[in-house]
Amino acid sequence: MPVLEVKTIEPLAMSPDAAATLLSVNKRTIYRLITEKKLIARKEGSRTLVDYQSVKKHYESLPLLSGAPIPNAPQMMTIARKRRARA
Repeated sequence: MPVLEVKTIEPLAMSPDAAATLLSVNKRTIYRLITEKKLIARKEGSRTLVDYQSVKKHYESLPLLSGAPIPNAPQMMTIARKRRARA
């Protein structure tokens, strides 16, 4: 039986909204990253086009999360702590 091969085509560019969605940040952060030259952007008329490869490159440059606890992260309550909180 033949294997179906699916090829995806990466876009050359995307809107700031799409870049923000892809990186799970807001549009303001995208414009800040463009200003800091961490993302490449071009203008087509009134539209801003963010270079897709620069978005991928920025994401790959972010540090990996180590096993260290995240500051201010919600903590699970142990059963003992729940009992003390009720008392």
